[in-house]
Amino acid sequence: MSRISNLQQAHNEELEKHCKSNKVALTSVQKLLEAEKTKKLLKRNALIQQSIDKEIENSIENENR
Repeated sequence: MSRISNLQQAHNEELEKHCKSNKVALTSVQKLLEAEKTKKLLKRNALIQQSIDKEIENSIENENR
């Protein structure tokens, strides 16, 4: 197995252990983690789009001068 696969497996085992000890469904926690990842990606994409829009506006302003 690759190093990444080993880390993923270790994290999954640790997550499963914590879920069992806290009596929480593993699938629920995994869904929450995926939702959080998606939220962060959307936020990052929005920030990137904002900076692209700003650069376009600045370029248009500079051309009009």
